[in-house]
Amino acid sequence: YTIIELLAVVAILVIISGVITGILYSTLRGSNNTQISTSITENGNYAISVISAAITDSRSITEVGGVNISDCTASPSGTSITLRRLSGGSTTFSCASNTISSNSASLINSEEVVVEADTCFFYCNQLSSDSYAIPIVGVTFKLAEKNSTLPESRSSAIFNTAVSLRNYSP
Repeated sequence: YTIIELLAVVAILVIISGVITGILYSTLRGSNNTQISTSITENGNYAISVISAAITDSRSITEVGGVNISDCTASPSGTSITLRRLSGGSTTFSCASNTISSNSASLINSEEVVVEADTCFFYCNQLSSDSYAIPIVGVTFKLAEKNSTLPESRSSAIFNTAVSLRNYSP
């Protein structure tokens, strides 16, 4: 073999290995992004389902944003909400320290995802002329990957819902 033939073979091998490395890198990166998106979606859907079930199964709203309320005719909003449950007890949902919690127990896996700052709040709406109208309680938050290293691969999702109290009793 001549030196030219050997250089040609080495060049071809370098090009082929570069293409294969690029394909493997893209595949692994895409798989990682899918896992992150799945984790964000699972955590967000779980939090929404727990909050929705608690709201549906409550008699009234007693606090929004740390302020006592008698009804939702003033449309209060804030980073926490306290519900009076059918059982007579109360449940407080709050957004603090990059998580959503129910009576201090986190509803998301804070090892994987975080609530982005200033994106989590609860609100309560009710017809202003009728304190006996059923209130609508809403929650909105944005979850993001906790340990994102590259800005272009940072994944996040916005979650929101509005639920009425099925057992409202003013």
